[in-house]
Amino acid sequence: MSPDSIALALILGAALYLFWTQVIRMDLTALAVMLALIVPWPRSDGQWRGILTPAEGFSGFGSVAVMMVVAMFVFGTALARTGVTEVWGLRLFRACARTEWGLQLAVLVATTLTSMFINDTTVVILYLPLILTLCRERGWSPSRFLMIAAYGALLGGQWTLIGTRSNILVGDILRQQTGQGLGFFDLTPVAAVVFVGCAVVLMLWGRRFLPAEKPGESLEERLAQHYLTEVMVTPRSAQLGRPIREVVSAMGSDVSWVGLVRGQERLPPADWLHLQAGDVLILQGPVSVIGGLLKSRDFQWQEELTIDDRTLRSVDLVTVEALLAPRSNYAGRTLEEMRFTQEYGFTLLGIARRGRSLEERPAQTALEEGDSLLLLGHVASLPRLAANPDLIVLAQQEFVPFNRSRAFLTLGLLAGIVVTAATEVLSPAISIPIAALLVVLTDCVKVRDLYRVVDWQAVVTAAGLIPFGLAVEKTGAARDCAEWAVQWLEGAGPTALLAALCLLAIGLTHFIDNSAVGIILAPVAYNVALILGVDPKPFMVGIAICISASFCTPFAHESTILVMGPGRYRFRHYLQAGGFMAVLTWVLTTWITPRVWPF
Repeated sequence: MSPDSIALALILGAALYLFWTQVIRMDLTALAVMLALIVPWPRSDGQWRGILTPAEGFSGFGSVAVMMVVAMFVFGTALARTGVTEVWGLRLFRACARTEWGLQLAVLVATTLTSMFINDTTVVILYLPLILTLCRERGWSPSRFLMIAAYGALLGGQWTLIGTRSNILVGDILRQQTGQGLGFFDLTPVAAVVFVGCAVVLMLWGRRFLPAEKPGESLEERLAQHYLTEVMVTPRSAQLGRPIREVVSAMGSDVSWVGLVRGQERLPPADWLHLQAGDVLILQGPVSVIGGLLKSRDFQWQEELTIDDRTLRSVDLVTVEALLAPRSNYAGRTLEEMRFTQEYGFTLLGIARRGRSLEERPAQTALEEGDSLLLLGHVASLPRLAANPDLIVLAQQEFVPFNRSRAFLTLGLLAGIVVTAATEVLSPAISIPIAALLVVLTDCVKVRDLYRVVDWQAVVTAAGLIPFGLAVEKTGAARDCAEWAVQWLEGAGPTALLAALCLLAIGLTHFIDNSAVGIILAPVAYNVALILGVDPKPFMVGIAICISASFCTPFAHESTILVMGPGRYRFRHYLQAGGFMAVLTWVLTTWITPRVWPF
């Protein structure tokens, strides 16, 4: 081995150790790898130089792959913030929630479809509160569904080039070598077969190992207590003329009808009452239901409140639970008297007292110490509210209203990405950044939030590790490894080598970041194909699919980590439910890839 190859092996060994132990953050490890590659050291010719030049070492930050990863985060956030995924997902879940098996299948399908176009970790974050809401309504354990959501997100990441960042990185390495990377749908045929196989195994076998744990109190559960709130029926409501009791019953079992204000008269609930425009319904229910009413065209808040149509079309609302502080100046007075909304920009939606909602109208109720208030306002007003000495902010939850025009805009941009990729009019490397810029210019993602919505740790990790793939190629280490693999499996043929590389990808992805796995294995896979004299694409497709098969351990991927706490999962649950899925992914990928992409 050459001195450069030995140095590269030492750097790789140290990086793998740090990725596994997490002694320091992944992005810092990636930066350390990048710097180690450019630090000069004495050579046999008396010169001092690194494995890479500084320009080569820092090239990752200007690479096509990193720009696509950044754009993917921005565009995925737009789909989430316009309410597209939440509205579509919750409707699908409610329609399929007649049985536990039906909801489990709906969760798997929804997370898989969404993860084809949105970062897999973001998908889990989006659907987690929806699943918790449905579980509370049906009295089911969230642990029966959350792991399925994580697995669906991982399976969806296999389908398209932008499904997960490792796909982008593997495709970029292929592009550097051949001038043409992976196409937008090159992974889809293989991923579809893997999905069908894994879905059958999970729904018929793996789901049996999911526990029925009741999680401890969480933010969603603290916000799930019932509040009293009031909404006005709009003149354009589709519910006009219907019996009020039927309308309220359709909102869910958690909602109760307390009373009706019609004109100057307050009426108790009665079967003979039908909805009229201008009626004010006094309802009792959890935050999830109140948030749903905010998105409905059938209801609006009363005119004296400051939540108007323009406010509800914004994308930076937040619901806050606040407790009246001891010796608060608000005690004995209403927030209306204190001009609270005008001063702090938050509107009172409901009041809970000693764990129960009050049977009075919120805006006209005198407060007492210890009252819990449900408030709605803008994210920008939060610091001022938190500094209020009369209130103790307990919890907050970002509110995503459904914005029809922006939802159609983001869906149209998504369709544009898909169509231009399928027709090869535009490369995803061009269309995705354009779509990301357009969602910012059209205010689907706020400019002030632009840098906050990007997972910079993931971006820096990818940018820091890309030069390692270049170094593996430049030093000849990739070709040395490929020659060793070909000699070790001499005469076995390209299918056996594909199987070995895919198995290695599945093994490594359970211990280190999937971006690192792609950058390490892609140059080796390309050189294996080069030595064998075959097309490198099936090797690249195979390892890209298997890198996403992080089913067996909770720490293999951010998606599986996210559901561990709320689902109270243990290590054995992942191994039992996902172990066979990982093996099946390896077998199916090895079998189907050469048939879709011949050697």
